[in-house]
Amino acid sequence: MSLFSATIVVALCRRKSTRLTAVLGGLVLALGILFTSFATQLHQVAFSYGVIVGIGSAMVRESAAVMLGHYFKRRRQFVEMITMSGEGVGVALFSVILKEGVGKMGWRLGLQAVTGLVSFSFFMGLLYRPASLYHPQRRAILHLKNQRKKVKEKKTHVRTPKPPFLDFTPLKSSSVRMLSISASVAALGVYSPIFFLSLHGFSEGYDMQDLVLLQTFLGLSIALGIVFSGSSINKTLEISFRKVQISRQYVCQGCVTLVSLSLLVLSAVADYRGLCFSAWAYGLGLGGYRYTLKMLAIERIRGKYFSKAWGFIKGAESLPVLFGVPLCAFLNDSSHRYGRAGYYICAASAAISAIILFFVGYPDGGT
Repeated sequence: MSLFSATIVVALCRRKSTRLTAVLGGLVLALGILFTSFATQLHQVAFSYGVIVGIGSAMVRESAAVMLGHYFKRRRQFVEMITMSGEGVGVALFSVILKEGVGKMGWRLGLQAVTGLVSFSFFMGLLYRPASLYHPQRRAILHLKNQRKKVKEKKTHVRTPKPPFLDFTPLKSSSVRMLSISASVAALGVYSPIFFLSLHGFSEGYDMQDLVLLQTFLGLSIALGIVFSGSSINKTLEISFRKVQISRQYVCQGCVTLVSLSLLVLSAVADYRGLCFSAWAYGLGLGGYRYTLKMLAIERIRGKYFSKAWGFIKGAESLPVLFGVPLCAFLNDSSHRYGRAGYYICAASAAISAIILFFVGYPDGGT
């Protein structure tokens, strides 16, 4: 639900207010976790945590991304690296917080404590301010806005058509279409270990502390993968007296290939050390892939279309995740003799996604 609503959230930020969207998203996110604390049946948990929390997290995440685009143009690569690495740190921290909170205080009180922490996103959204307030030519911008208002008041009888809420113009670009296809194919398998990694350890009989440590390793590796990939792109290497520049596309393909290889390893390992090694390799590849995919989209899509196009790219990942995770679970449960066969499909989808990235072109004259 978080990925599916990304397109609508981006359109809401552009049409209404980014600050209002962030504030409402923080409120919805906190209320979703609060409702989950009172849930006693499966369908109640599915609605409160799966739907409400998913929509709230999408509103918080996408509004923050849109606000970053308003403030940072030249140093966007570095700022995105810092903010996206925070997601991995959050996975590591909240794995411990959820275990300690729910384990010691119980389901209801533990999730209510988490609600108090998550509610900070509501107050952080209140601090968002338009980037035009800090523009060096702010007075000239305000003067132009006032002139436009006066012209509109004189021409009240002339109705100007409003732009559509969902603008599909970015989809005319072949780069946007190929990036959406590549992201959807990769989403069929690259996110499955996030759901099943601890479950595999639980089925093997490992202690709860070991499972929390496994999730902590996963979160830290995602953060490090983002930092390593952000530090490597657009760097120049000298090989045999020749200067070679590391492009964003090659780093993205290398990261998703690392995810594919780690999925193959994960399909066969059974001991705890093997799971930890797979978690580190998978997290490094996943973090680097998510970051470099966004940087590649910034490079291959024109700036005025990026926020709308990125919403479509994230939305294209929703249905593959929805169908890919249950498919992986079904194949893993029904193929014990051959290892976890569901990860074979996941590894294949990641490898195919890396191949599709070769067909992502540069922006043409139209888009």
